[in-house]
Amino acid sequence: MPVQATPQTPKLLMEASISRRPFFRRTWLSIIGLIVTLVGIWLLDQAENLGKLPYGLWLPLTLAVGLLGLIFLIRAILYFVRWLRTKNETLKLYNQGIVLTRGKDTVKYGWASLHTYREGSRALRLTMQNGKVVNIDRRYGDLAPWAGYIRQYAARVTGVYIARAIREERPVVLHPKLTIWPGGVEVDKKEIPWSNVDVRLMGKQLVVFQRAKSGNFQKVKAYNVHTVDNVGGFLEVAHSTMKNHQRERFGV
Repeated sequence: MPVQATPQTPKLLMEASISRRPFFRRTWLSIIGLIVTLVGIWLLDQAENLGKLPYGLWLPLTLAVGLLGLIFLIRAILYFVRWLRTKNETLKLYNQGIVLTRGKDTVKYGWASLHTYREGSRALRLTMQNGKVVNIDRRYGDLAPWAGYIRQYAARVTGVYIARAIREERPVVLHPKLTIWPGGVEVDKKEIPWSNVDVRLMGKQLVVFQRAKSGNFQKVKAYNVHTVDNVGGFLEVAHSTMKNHQRERFGV
């Protein structure tokens, strides 16, 4: 009897929530501040009428308090709009995928449904095969821990997707000036065959090299990783494909 694989037990890796409540509280605090400034203007007016203010102070004090009231009014409007537009959200990251709860709606995305992953400078963008997009921005906290977990799963899934596209002789566009073809990599409309290309991740840059006539690899172009899709998957596919086409270099 064949042995069946044991299903992977769901493991919660990270969790973060976004609440509307702080915006509602800040709205009321701003309204209270506005009311206090209005009362202050009324008191200044009464003091002026009773002659209890030194000459020349009424106008600058009234303008100062009025400006403060205007600031409170603007803050109240902005926080109220944020309260209206923000939904209570909970994002959970599991070893099997992502669970996003907004209000009463819960959506689950398994890693196999991921199509494109990009680590932007301000947000992590996950695009699913059905076109749905999950943006993880700084509202959920520091992006580095999120990226650390997602990166490894995204690399496996998108690597399989890129490898399948290559086998089917379909190009994969990772950047407007970076495309993967079955025969190699196209960098800014310049085609480099797998036998002459090298790809490295150097800090925050994805660097493409080309073998020169001397045999050494020379830098062709560097891309900021924040602007490239599926960096992890591309590196996995590129390294395995380069080994097949550069056996003497990798000792295969």
